[in-house]
Amino acid sequence: MRCLVVGGTGFIGTAACRELMRRGVETIAAGRTPKPYGTFTSHLVLDRRRPGALAEAVERTRPDVLLDLAGFLPAEVEAVLELPLRRYVFVSTAGVYPDRPPDAPRPAAEDDFRPLEGTVPPGDLAYREGKRWCETVLARSHAVAWATLRPPAVFGPDDPSLRIAAWLARIADGGPLLVPTETLDRRIGLAWVRDVGFACALACDLDREVSGPYNVALADVTLRQLLEAVARALGRRLQLVPVPWQRIPDGVCPYGDPARPSGYELARARRDLGFRPAPLEDGLAETLAWYLAHRPSHPGYRHRASELELAARLMAS
Repeated sequence: MRCLVVGGTGFIGTAACRELMRRGVETIAAGRTPKPYGTFTSHLVLDRRRPGALAEAVERTRPDVLLDLAGFLPAEVEAVLELPLRRYVFVSTAGVYPDRPPDAPRPAAEDDFRPLEGTVPPGDLAYREGKRWCETVLARSHAVAWATLRPPAVFGPDDPSLRIAAWLARIADGGPLLVPTETLDRRIGLAWVRDVGFACALACDLDREVSGPYNVALADVTLRQLLEAVARALGRRLQLVPVPWQRIPDGVCPYGDPARPSGYELARARRDLGFRPAPLEDGLAETLAWYLAHRPSHPGYRHRASELELAARLMAS
């Protein structure tokens, strides 16, 4: 089997390519960067926004499966559906789910997002809305066998968003943490990059009958459990200061928005893909090793002093 991985030179793409190659799949990583993020059996430079570029890449490499980690505009998905493929695996986002009221804490199931109605909008779209329209285009199509993966916030070594580093830095400095009262003990949307790469490889396996969307996330991890696990690993005392979400300054709390689902239902991914998320500790061990070696800093951490002042006032009141 041969797989063309569009976006294969990036953060999640590297994990997907490694897992595909581990399974003996001939893997071609395609991306805009001339230097791959990792090591691959094959690599090509691809700017899919150039007209005809993706069709040329498919003609050149003749893949059985196209794994798409980079598309977020419906026109990009429409172009893929015209190509001669045995399967198309589209990596979407858990952000396609509608915002949830604070009193609806159940996990999000795949059917909670319904394909949109109306005409597909042309031109550029915001990321979240673009992914929703991409999934809508797929749901309307019968041209190619397809599957969609929906990871929430992804963490791991070299995480370009640095969201996990925002928590690691605060716990490492030993100061108190402002945490959202509403969601401290609710499940959070979090996925380890290796788990997402694992799910990508499972969805690309032509021996599996897969179709439709699949959630890909850690299982049953609350924000409190995440922070406690990090504190144990770093040997730090954890000081939590619960405060309503609206009072937490921007950049302080990357996970915990009450409008997002309380975790994600994984039964469909377990059944169809054979997906089994790793324990939280496995992902944290690798991520902490990266953090301690490189000490990356989330932009929000530069306001740590004012955050600590607010925490002190709240603790004294």
